Amino acid sequence: MTSDANEKANSSPAQPETAKEERRDIDPSTGRSVPYKKANQPFLVHQRYLAKQARKEELKKARAEGRTLPPSELDDFDDDAPIARFFGITFLVAFVAIGIAVLSGLFFADDPLWGYRGKWSNWRTYIPAEQHVFTPDRLMVFNGDDDSLPVLLSIKGDVFDVSAGRMHYRNGSPYHNLAGRDASRAFVTGCFTTHLTHDLRGLSRQQLDALDNWHKFFNEHHTYYKVGRARLPPIDPDSPVPEPCKTSRGQKPA
Repeated sequence: MTSDANEKANSSPAQPETAKEERRDIDPSTGRSVPYKKANQPFLVHQRYLAKQARKEELKKARAEGRTLPPSELDDFDDDAPIARFFGITFLVAFVAIGIAVLSGLFFADDPLWGYRGKWSNWRTYIPAEQHVFTPDRLMVFNGDDDSLPVLLSIKGDVFDVSAGRMHYRNGSPYHNLAGRDASRAFVTGCFTTHLTHDLRGLSRQQLDALDNWHKFFNEHHTYYKVGRARLPPIDPDSPVPEPCKTSRGQKPA
């Protein structure tokens, strides 16, 4: 080899040992490998979706016929992943927001609930108590005379545990007569001796609305909670309507 040939060879640019690997995609509709193109991505995504749906139908049919199919790379697709991520992120954001609200309440108001006391601050709202049916005799057992038992009362047939306010309902307390029974009428008439009954005959529309508010008061209380229903005897339509009492109490049962 002449010196000119050697010089020419030495001056030639070096060739790479291997060519750069080209990025490619698989077209599910044909199974062919195609060059990657951004413009092709919507089409390929749709084709993968169609292939996934066809695979699902195939698997469903095979299970119904008792057959097994060989595994496929399509089985690795998770159509629910975006939904799972969405709910996961939503839960995380909600958790952080609640945490910030609680810490802010402690810092600014010295109360994690910012003074709120209602249904949503009662843990029984989220884990309800076991529900029971109470006869009048059974309900009277829980009238506050025995400190070892819970205090129950009924209003509009719903029985609530008011043990957290025992001091208001135990023997000798102002509202002891309301405990252990359904005294719905007395709640709106204030007659705590002669109207200790669930007989609502003769009450005005305004009084019935007030009774609904009393029911809401117990149902949405931050410490009281529902424990069942009272099996109340039917009211004899021929019996006399309770007469108004001469003295009544307008105070609010706690």
